[in-house]
Amino acid sequence: MSLSEDRISTIAHQIVKHIWRNDLADVSDDSRALARVKQSLEAFFGSMNEIEEAVRAKLRNKAPGSRDYDVLYQKFYHDEMVRRGL
Repeated sequence: MSLSEDRISTIAHQIVKHIWRNDLADVSDDSRALARVKQSLEAFFGSMNEIEEAVRAKLRNKAPGSRDYDVLYQKFYHDEMVRRGL
């Protein structure tokens, strides 16, 4: 899943706002907190893209949309997530 910089920024603002509103953490520097949340989101979604690419590479000889493809996609996706500790 690829998200635009604007979308990641919007999500990061919502997360920081939620943390502040629900007093989940003491944030002394809002801009640093926001930058860190953005950085974390970019890393997470980057990992998701890498996983999807790895799974598609394993399935390059299968027909997308077939039952076999869907079952193997889920299995390989899960295996990649576990292998990467996500």
